[in-house]
Amino acid sequence: MPRVSNIGIKLQSGTDNTYIATWSFNETTTTTVTTSGIKAGSLVSIKSGATYYNGSHIPDWVKNQKWYLTQVKGDRAVLGKNQSGNHNICSPINVKNLIGGGNTSSTTTTSYNKTLDHYTVTWHYDSGDGIWFSGGSSDTTEKYASYSAPSNANRIRVTITPVSTTHTVNNTEVAYWNGSANSKVYSLAGAPPAQPSTPSVNVEKYTLTASIDNVSDARTDQIKFEVYNDTTYVSSGIATVRACKASYQFSVSAGGSYRVRCVAINIDNNSKIYGKYSDFSSAVTTIPLPPSGFTKCEATSKTSVRLEWNASTGAKTYDIEYSTKKEYFDGSDGTSTTTGITTTRYEKTGLESGSDYFFRVRAVNNQGESAWSEIKSLVLGTDPAAPTTWSSTTTAVTGEPLNLYWVHNSEDGSSQTYAELELTIDGETKTYTIKNTKDEDEKDNTSVYPIDTSKYTEGTTILWRVRTAGVTKKYGDWSIQRTVDIYAPATLALTVKDKDAVDINILTSFPFYVSALAGPKTQSPISYHVSVRSNEMYETLDQVGNVKIVKSGEEVYSQYFDTSEALLVELSAHNIDLENEINYTLTCVVAMNSGLTAQESVDFTVQWLDQTYAPDAEIGIDEDSYSAYIRPYCVDEKGIVIEDAILSVYRRDYDGEFVEIGSELTNGANVYLTDPHPSLDYARYRIIATSKSTGSISYYDPPGYPIQCKSIILQWDEAWSSFNTSNSDEMVNPAWTGSLLNLPYNIDTSDNGNADVSLVEYIGRAHPTAYYGTQLGETATWNTDVPKDDEETIYQLRRLKSWLGDVYVREPSGSGYWASVKVSFSRTHCEGKIPVTLDITRVEGGV
Repeated sequence: MPRVSNIGIKLQSGTDNTYIATWSFNETTTTTVTTSGIKAGSLVSIKSGATYYNGSHIPDWVKNQKWYLTQVKGDRAVLGKNQSGNHNICSPINVKNLIGGGNTSSTTTTSYNKTLDHYTVTWHYDSGDGIWFSGGSSDTTEKYASYSAPSNANRIRVTITPVSTTHTVNNTEVAYWNGSANSKVYSLAGAPPAQPSTPSVNVEKYTLTASIDNVSDARTDQIKFEVYNDTTYVSSGIATVRACKASYQFSVSAGGSYRVRCVAINIDNNSKIYGKYSDFSSAVTTIPLPPSGFTKCEATSKTSVRLEWNASTGAKTYDIEYSTKKEYFDGSDGTSTTTGITTTRYEKTGLESGSDYFFRVRAVNNQGESAWSEIKSLVLGTDPAAPTTWSSTTTAVTGEPLNLYWVHNSEDGSSQTYAELELTIDGETKTYTIKNTKDEDEKDNTSVYPIDTSKYTEGTTILWRVRTAGVTKKYGDWSIQRTVDIYAPATLALTVKDKDAVDINILTSFPFYVSALAGPKTQSPISYHVSVRSNEMYETLDQVGNVKIVKSGEEVYSQYFDTSEALLVELSAHNIDLENEINYTLTCVVAMNSGLTAQESVDFTVQWLDQTYAPDAEIGIDEDSYSAYIRPYCVDEKGIVIEDAILSVYRRDYDGEFVEIGSELTNGANVYLTDPHPSLDYARYRIIATSKSTGSISYYDPPGYPIQCKSIILQWDEAWSSFNTSNSDEMVNPAWTGSLLNLPYNIDTSDNGNADVSLVEYIGRAHPTAYYGTQLGETATWNTDVPKDDEETIYQLRRLKSWLGDVYVREPSGSGYWASVKVSFSRTHCEGKIPVTLDITRVEGGV
């Protein structure tokens, strides 16, 4: 049945007890009916998980085919032939377990707008007894109606019923449809309170009081006051209305201009209903902010002082207090005060020359006086101190600009009026008098005097000093005498040479040499810095064979050389890694004993035949210490040792890190390297071959050497060495020595990692942001049982328990690292085994 919706009731604007009801009416209704299209003859599929109509299992071959329906009655359908026609199963199934046949739908649209005649609106009210009284009714063609509630009403209710027009059927007037009534109840206790009047505001010192009187609205239970400093919100507070009054106090700051507005609050049960805000009060000011201090306190004559300060917020006038002794302030009558100053600048005259004066200033307005500023002092009419001096350089190059700088150090605050500059050049002294002709805003800036160095030869020494005069026109003391030495520009001759001392810009092999000769002879070098930067981006291998990207402009070599001689540096595969077909810039900077520097650069391109080697290694395992012995080698396809190759060996740990076992190894030397810490599952290594002539890197990762140790191995207080198998004599000392604990018994391990991460929550983000540090916090707990008659193992456990250093720990799954180990075990008198617990914390350590 048609009915209204979205009924709303609110107090009509500009009234105290007239309420207006509004509503919506959907004048057109569309109805859609959807029915299944499955019927006899439909081709259907069977849903996953379906059963036959009686609940029996359906074989998979039936589910995987499509079937024609022979009969459909209610929710029961009968499967007939399959799509290919080679089976006819005549089996019943529920229609809901079938897919296919399609759906059919029908749509009916009913329009009420042409047949709507009016709305019947009925009002009721409740005075608090739970009984609804009639408030009258009316008909309307609008979608709103108003009602004035009686003064004793606590609630009102509106009921709206749409009414249709009629038409004649068999000589009888019949409505097209019957509307359905819809109601809405509104509590008058929850109505917004009346708008309050503008609050009264006054300020005493630092306390603001806002108040409102004669609150007559019965719905106003509280008043919320909002305080603004000019246009900036600063505070708010809620006050309960008592005896038709409410007030709020707030601590304000000096220099403010405050306005207040308020809003009434009606408390209905636990809800607060706000009315409209009042107008803002007139602005009230506080006592002004104290001035920040004097920006200028300077003598303008022997008996007068100029004082300037920044304007203080809220000030109308200013007071200046002065005295000849600082201790007179705030405690004697030995001060004088000038009041009613309307500007931020004042010149005090009639003072005594040579006396020490102290000044301070405060701001004043109608609310009172601010605190005094900081005290500023000066000695009136005194000569300045020696100026502060410096120069743009103490080592000038012939022809380059040289500036002499000084700052006037006034004792009485006056500006510089004159300066005398004394120059002594090659034993000849001249004095120049310089008048300060700068504008008022610039007269206290740093003074500068330029010198043209192009007319001086190398070895010239300039001695200079300055003295200045203030308002008394008398010069103070001379500054310290400073020295500037004139030199010829430093030079640097830079070349890149091959092993035959021939200058090159195409590098075909290592080594090559950098030659740098500094000049002139009157100066000596004290250090050189040589750097090589790539001019292109390329991909290469680092020292352990990992791929790395070198960016254009990235530094691939940098080294300082402390020498006073000409520089000659050999660069080879040992100290620089260069890539074929890449252009580089070599730059050398020399620092001379004169303080000057010179810089030169040379570009060169690498063009050599890349050498690709196939290194390999022999690997053996000592089953007593579970150490590994590795002999790296590199031969060509004929089995001949490649002399150009330099070999390195790295162990690959369980976490993917490479640990150096040995480097800079001569190929073919039959040297075995000792690795005391291979992983206990498989020993994994990387063999690196580096070309002496080009620096190119080749590497080989031999297959993991199976160890399959089932024990826990702990080693400490170790020593190990490499050994040469070309010597047939028996070694006096073994390749590995140290303390080793082997725990071969039942082992339980528990590893724990705690990343150093801070989770920071931000407003506006759904999840916290993670910031990761560098600490991983890797810990583990290993447990095993030791037979109590295994005295050797128990002895080693006691030794480990008292060991104060790091321990290398390994366990059968392949993990191994340096750690701090805490040992704990206990012996029970009737038990045949001793439980042992190892608490392990990983630390930074060696190999």
